[in-house]
Amino acid sequence: MEPQTAKLIETIRDGVVGRDRALRGPYGLRRIVYADYTASGRSLDFIERFIAEEVLPLYANTHTESSSTGLQTTRFREDARAVIHEICGGGDRDVVIFCGSGATGAINKLVEILNLRIPADLDAAFGLSAHIPPEKRPVVFIGPYEHHSNELPWRESIADVVVIAEDANGQIDRGMLEDRLHRHAGRPLKIGSFSAASNVTGIVSDTWSISRLLHEHGALAFWDFAAAAPYMKIEMNAPAGRDPRASKDALFISPHKFIGGPQTPGVLVVKRRLLTNRVPTVPGGGTVSYVSAAKHTYLTDPAHREEGGTPAIIEAIRAGLVFHLKNAVGEDAIEKLENDFVRRAIAAWAQNPNIQILGNLDAQRLSIVSFVIRHRDLILHHNY
Repeated sequence: MEPQTAKLIETIRDGVVGRDRALRGPYGLRRIVYADYTASGRSLDFIERFIAEEVLPLYANTHTESSSTGLQTTRFREDARAVIHEICGGGDRDVVIFCGSGATGAINKLVEILNLRIPADLDAAFGLSAHIPPEKRPVVFIGPYEHHSNELPWRESIADVVVIAEDANGQIDRGMLEDRLHRHAGRPLKIGSFSAASNVTGIVSDTWSISRLLHEHGALAFWDFAAAAPYMKIEMNAPAGRDPRASKDALFISPHKFIGGPQTPGVLVVKRRLLTNRVPTVPGGGTVSYVSAAKHTYLTDPAHREEGGTPAIIEAIRAGLVFHLKNAVGEDAIEKLENDFVRRAIAAWAQNPNIQILGNLDAQRLSIVSFVIRHRDLILHHNY
């Protein structure tokens, strides 16, 4: 590892807010060992200091561009958007949209953009979805290890949801996926929405081959990077030399899971051609180019049209900062370091017969480990 990278990593470790805090438990006062980065990262003092000293003193609403403070705040936020766009491998045909509440917000945003949801109470009252012929319904393929963010929004849509099982190696079963794609070949809209990595075992999906398979069968390739984004390279588009059909159509990201990421919005990276909805999902302030007493015209720029109302401005700027920090450390350095850590942990814990590590231990995985503890013939409760 380069000395400069090692120094930056040490700065990050020293900058974790609460790194020296202790809690009193059954064994007395103990320094906190935070082992829940899969759920959320922790704040960094130098990022919060930058926001307090450089961003907040110039803060203004991004809808106000007639003042110096409004212009500066807008530039901060658009710089954050550009940073995320670049680090995710976005191109001219890709759009970054800030979406409120993590990957859940990003997925729900896209469900609504695609007009795949009928309000449940209206549907119950008037039976609206019953008028959609079965053969005309969209179909969404999801994987064996989706978290609620990438399952419930599809269940509550007008689409049929098909679950693809895992194969013998703990990966998404490509054979089963291909079979189900053939079975649903006549559907007007086919979507594969899969996790780039399991947030239980950490096992990494082959996003390239699955995206290519989906596109070969006329399906869209959506990827939930909530668990994976802090630890691995995010590539929206296939690089030179790789089949362009392996590119992705949408990414769902939870920046709050990054180190430094608390108080950041969700991020949707999506192909511009999918943003054809006539009315924004949240019509209101910031979504229009013209309003009169009788009519109005919405913005043509989909990013701003889909960010109605005063946005989470500081939160979006913070998201850009944590993406920039990840890029400064370097994805290769992060992957190597995390792989070394997780392999050491697995090697040590595997020696204990009372610890059962879940998932294929030989598969490519993130530094996420789930395990259960045996006691005689029983498994201890997780809150024991």
